Amino acid sequence: MQNREKLVLLFYTIFNIISNKFVPFYSDEAYYWVWSKKLALSYFDHPPMVAYIIKLTTLFSDDVLFVRLGSALLVSGTLYTLYKLAKLAFDEKTAVYSFYIFISSIITIAASTLITPDIPLMFFTSVFLYFAYKYTQTLSLKDALFLGISAGAMMLSKYPAVLIIFTVLVYAVLYKREVFKDKSLYIASFVALLVFSPVLYWNYANDFISFTFQINHGIAEEKVFKPDELMNFLGAQFVLFHPFYLLPLLYFIIRDKERFEQKKVYFLLSFLFPIIFFSYFSAFKYANAQWAALAYLSATILLGYYFAKFEMKKLLTSAMILSGVIVILLKTPLGIDNLKPIEQLFSRLGKIQHFDKEIQSLHLDLKSYKHILIDDYHGSEVAYYLKKTDNLLVLTDARFSNFNIWREQENNITKESPLKKIPHLGKCLYIGTNTSHIEELKKLFDTSKQLGYFEKKVSFRTLKYHIVEFKN
Repeated sequence: MQNREKLVLLFYTIFNIISNKFVPFYSDEAYYWVWSKKLALSYFDHPPMVAYIIKLTTLFSDDVLFVRLGSALLVSGTLYTLYKLAKLAFDEKTAVYSFYIFISSIITIAASTLITPDIPLMFFTSVFLYFAYKYTQTLSLKDALFLGISAGAMMLSKYPAVLIIFTVLVYAVLYKREVFKDKSLYIASFVALLVFSPVLYWNYANDFISFTFQINHGIAEEKVFKPDELMNFLGAQFVLFHPFYLLPLLYFIIRDKERFEQKKVYFLLSFLFPIIFFSYFSAFKYANAQWAALAYLSATILLGYYFAKFEMKKLLTSAMILSGVIVILLKTPLGIDNLKPIEQLFSRLGKIQHFDKEIQSLHLDLKSYKHILIDDYHGSEVAYYLKKTDNLLVLTDARFSNFNIWREQENNITKESPLKKIPHLGKCLYIGTNTSHIEELKKLFDTSKQLGYFEKKVSFRTLKYHIVEFKN
C-alpha cells in the first residue's frame, strides 16, 4: 500500500473511532451488547462473532466508543484486505481505485458506524476472498489453512457467508478443478468446520431454532409474487453501494467482451449471486437491503478495475464528494440533529439517554427489583443505559429473540409460558413506551406506582418513557 493510502486509512480509522461516539445508539447494537455480557456458543438471531468482538473491545469500558470500536477497526481491516486482493488479482492502479470506491460506498459508511453481525462478516469475507484467490493460484498449505480459518470465522459471523463459499466452489469447478485433488483443500474444510462447530453444537442443543428462524425469516411460506417488495429491494441496492457506482458497474460488465476472463469471473460470481439470490426471495417476502451487502466487496474490485481502465477520476471524485456530505450529516454535529429525510433509519436509534437527568433524579435502586421489564428486544437500550443484563423480562413475544431463551434459563420456565404465568415476579420495574403493557401489568400485580413519565421533542421525533414500579 502506498504512503498516501496508508495516511488516508489511518485518518479514516481515527475519524470513525471518535465520531462513532456521537452517533445515537441503535437498539440492535444494545441487543448485541447484552449478548457480550452473556457469552454463549451461539445465539437465536445470529452466530456469536459480534458478541465476542464487543466483549473484547469493552473489557475496560462499556462506553459507546468502545462498543463500536470493532466496527471502525474491522471496516478498516476490510479496506486494507480488499486493496491487497485487488493488487493480487489485477494491479496497483486497480487497488488504489478500489480503495477509494470502498471507502466512499454507502454501505461502508454505515458499517464503519454501527456494530452488527454484518461488520465481522464483511471483514472475514474479504479475508476469505483473498486467501481463496491466492490458494487457487498456489495450492499452498499455508494459504489453505488461512482459507479454512476465514471460512469458519465468516460462518461464525452470519449465515449468508455460505453464499460466498458457494460462489468460490463454483469458480473452482469452472476454472480450478485441480484444487479438488489437493489434500490441502480438505484440511481447510476440516478447519472451517472446526471453527464453526460451536454454532452447530448450540443449534443441535436448541432444536436448530436459529437455522429454522433464518430460513423462515428470509423465505416466504407461500410464493405470492410481490412486485413492490422486489422493486424496493432492487432500488435500495443502488443506494446501498452508491448512486454513482452500481449503474456504471453494470454498464461496464455488459459492454465488456472479456467479462468471462477467469479472474473477472471470480469477482462476478461473488457479486452477482448474492444479489440474484436475495432479489428472488424479495419478490415474495420483505428482504432487508443490507442482506446483499456481501456482494459489494467483489463489486468494489470489479468497479476499481473498470475505473482504472477507463480513467474515471471525475466520476470517482463526484461520488466521494457526495459520500463526504453524507458522512457530515450522519456522523458530525452539523447533521445529526437535522436528519428528517432519513427518519426511518433514526427511528430505532437511542432514545432513553435523552432523559438521563430526569432518570438520575429518581435515584432508582435497581438491586431492589427482582426483574426489569422492557417492551421487546429493542428495549435492550434500557439494559445498556442501566448497565443491567440479568433478570430482564421482555413483555412482547411478537418477535422471538434470545431474551426468550434467557427467560427460560433464568426463571426455569418454558419458552411458551407467557408473562402472566410466571410465578413470584416480586417487585419489578417497568421502563418502556407502551401504555398497554402498563395496563396489563396492573392486572398482574397488587400495587403499581408511576415513578416517572418523560416526554421530549428530539429533532423529528417525540420521545416518551414511562417508569412504573410494580409489587406483589
